[in-house]
Amino acid sequence: MILFVCTGNIFRSLTAEYALRRELGPASAIAVSSAGTDDYPHVVRPNVRDYLREKGLDVSAHRRRTLTRDILAGAEPVIAMSTDHQRVLRGKFGIAAPVFLQACGGACEPLPDIEEVVLDYRTNAAAVDAHVRKTIDTIIGLTPRLAREIQVRRSSR
Repeated sequence: MILFVCTGNIFRSLTAEYALRRELGPASAIAVSSAGTDDYPHVVRPNVRDYLREKGLDVSAHRRRTLTRDILAGAEPVIAMSTDHQRVLRGKFGIAAPVFLQACGGACEPLPDIEEVVLDYRTNAAAVDAHVRKTIDTIIGLTPRLAREIQVRRSSR
């Protein structure tokens, strides 16, 4: 199982999960999942849900999950959405995980959350929407490369 990890499991890891699942196709034997490092009740924001729907990803049935050892059991690879998530995975669970951009063949750079980029996120809906769209577009755009990387690794085993 491939596992994506972010903070709330309602934006970045959610997008990566659904995008990779679509890219691999319904006949794929590769399971894809996601979870969040923070254990508090998050919900998928309408702007995230609606933009993902525009991109052909229906996340209406998604229920966020908090990362646990049980979820991590059997997950390979585990992919962090930011360097903060890498630190949590290493510190709390002893797992070394690449960040999403790195797993796609790029640099070890985070995909930052809304609050890290839009400091006035509570009052600047336009900037929040722009960041959400850019992040979703980045994840969806790189997912075909990630799917190829995963399939190559699995076929060389």
